[in-house]
Amino acid sequence: MTMTEPPPAMEPQPINLASSPATGLYDWLATSDHKRIGRTWIHASLLMLLVTTIVGVLIGFEQVDASSVDIFGGDNGYFQLWGLYQFALVLMVAAPLMLGLAMVVVPMQVGASNIAFPRAALAAGWGYVLGTGITVVSVLAGGGWGALDGVSGDEADAIALTLLGTGMVVVSLLLGAICVATTVISLRTSGMNLMRVPLFAWSMLVACAVWLLTLPIAVANLAIMYTDLRGGPLTFGNPEGSDAMYAQLAWILDQPQIYAIAIPALGIIGSIVPVAAGARQIAHRPMVAFIGLFGLLSVGGWSQPYFANTSDEILYIAFGIGIVLPVFALIGGAVATLAAGDAPAGLPAAHLLGALGAGVSLLVAVICGAMKVIEPFDLIGTSAHGGLMNLTALAAITAALAGIWFWAPKIGGDFLPSGLGRLVMLGFIAGALLLGAPQVVAGFVDAPNLMLFDTEDSVVNAMSLVSAIGAVLVALGAIGVIAAVVSSKRNPGDAPGDNPWSGHTLEWATTSAPPVGNFAEPLAKVVSEAPLLDLADEEVDA
Repeated sequence: MTMTEPPPAMEPQPINLASSPATGLYDWLATSDHKRIGRTWIHASLLMLLVTTIVGVLIGFEQVDASSVDIFGGDNGYFQLWGLYQFALVLMVAAPLMLGLAMVVVPMQVGASNIAFPRAALAAGWGYVLGTGITVVSVLAGGGWGALDGVSGDEADAIALTLLGTGMVVVSLLLGAICVATTVISLRTSGMNLMRVPLFAWSMLVACAVWLLTLPIAVANLAIMYTDLRGGPLTFGNPEGSDAMYAQLAWILDQPQIYAIAIPALGIIGSIVPVAAGARQIAHRPMVAFIGLFGLLSVGGWSQPYFANTSDEILYIAFGIGIVLPVFALIGGAVATLAAGDAPAGLPAAHLLGALGAGVSLLVAVICGAMKVIEPFDLIGTSAHGGLMNLTALAAITAALAGIWFWAPKIGGDFLPSGLGRLVMLGFIAGALLLGAPQVVAGFVDAPNLMLFDTEDSVVNAMSLVSAIGAVLVALGAIGVIAAVVSSKRNPGDAPGDNPWSGHTLEWATTSAPPVGNFAEPLAKVVSEAPLLDLADEEVDA
């Protein structure tokens, strides 16, 4: 059994897939090319990003003045869409966006001709699309993760579909993670050991390992709730109303598990910054170790408050405080690399702006998370939970968008608009901070996570207004992303060239867009994490 499809007998020719005509639905359903598979993940998750951020705006408006605004038709409707926003942002946007980007880029970064198990990767992509569709439709039909006003027969059917759709999404993520991790482990080119793997590929290996260790627990949670709802004692689907289903899955959205979604963001920062600086990454091996440490401290399946209170355990506190260290170290390494290099003057490119902004958002997130585990602050169970989730998930999404702008020539064969890209990145950076940080501040005055009440507290009201503004900025950023992708397809510009950014890693050694099989000639033996810089140095010495 082979892990990749055999290359065609005829030498493939580069095709600009961004501007070439569509080849039909069958080809999208049957392709084994990792780049097309990755684009399926990316396009679906970007569409879901738009839907999710619009729901976030509606939730923000409702929280500003719940007494005069009833967008969702009551508390239960609000609870259902609020749950959709949270789970969608993490499981249906951030994670699949990272996986889609990895499916395009990682095989080329490690010098492989295709992703491992391409058919499985394709099946995972369409499973994710189908599961996401089932989840969204079922929530709109009255489902969700529980019901505050009681579970009727029709609602039980819709809730069961929500659990089924969520399970399909999680299983698809796990299958995609297996494909990406196996590619990094088994399909590296000659000379590329794990210390020479580019930071994005390494971060995806760490992220996939953490997801594979933890997300099966979520599948078990879903199976327990589905069984209970369909034939059990209705512990979770209480006819009198309960949020127990959401509560049993809330560990995915809380620390330390929420940080697992942002592990690839560190690799994207580590891939973009050295190229922008025109210099090697300072302390590459320590950066590898710090990404691994961040991944270790984001393993969170053991912390499930629904079953046992872990907030006062030393392990929970140590994870929450300790994770600040690798983020500080990695951002420090990025800043040092920029300072040591020769970055061009003027406005930073969209991808560099997004990478740096994602780093800032993630740093704010882990600092807020550290405060959350310190008992005197008493933030457990408050709106700080949602603030931490928003900061971390939006940091991951911002980094993924920076990666899409950076690797656009390899994803689709064209640049994405640079000016619009800067606006998109600014929207996500400012939106993430304005949306998440005020929710953490409101937690200090005991604002609850669900925010299903009117309050006279001026701090809570002010923070709700600022968060609503942040949600609007994020939604505008999502609209900008869709506009940029559509614009690049309808009006492709000049060919970007094989290595337009003077990149350091192997994906820049092939054409834009890459052909089937990626590389027309065998690759030289790799001797460092930046093989194209090594090649340039050899040419200078010669």
